[in-house]
Amino acid sequence: MIKQLCRACAVILVCVSFSPLCLAAESKEFLTDQCRKHDERSEFPEAIDSCSKAIQVDAKNGEAYFWRGVAFVAVRQYDRAIADFTQVLDLNPKDVQALSNRGLVYRRLKLYDKAMADLNSAIEIDPAYAEGWLSRGTVFAQIDQWNDAILDYSEGIRLNPQNYTAYHNRGIAYEQAGKKTEAVNDFQTYLRLAPEGDYLRPSVEQRIKAISD
Repeated sequence: MIKQLCRACAVILVCVSFSPLCLAAESKEFLTDQCRKHDERSEFPEAIDSCSKAIQVDAKNGEAYFWRGVAFVAVRQYDRAIADFTQVLDLNPKDVQALSNRGLVYRRLKLYDKAMADLNSAIEIDPAYAEGWLSRGTVFAQIDQWNDAILDYSEGIRLNPQNYTAYHNRGIAYEQAGKKTEAVNDFQTYLRLAPEGDYLRPSVEQRIKAISD
């Protein structure tokens, strides 16, 4: 009955029974939603605060750990981000987004073996998860394994052909691998798909000119 009341009154954040359990459930849901919204608005200190409060209400709130981890990445508190994504994975070992995000943090820290392990796991759990392939492609690129990077970027693009950044990244991999025609084709696809104000546009235009000259 309490759960039913909580669901019925969640929108207005009032519990008819004023039960502590009902209020706690509402607070958890509200704070977690606020955390996510703060992240989406790039309000990262506020996101961390809301998520931390949600976790105080429920120490097994995987969503709150996830979004707090995202905020910690944004403010470059990488150790804390790793801890939060690890907590998500303790609660749900098959969370491919947490694996991919933790892999991203390991990559930024140049812990490539750990990054690769997380991304391999994400791809094994969900081969249709495009971000797993694209993130692993970037790890390969950072260790100069350009052909492997091309293969992973290609699979990510197959799964999500509208991801314009993936064409940019594969274009660079093609360029580094000496495949200039393929590189130009990818850079041109990026220019066709990317928003006019995307920050990568000037460098892509310069790359096309340099390859063509």
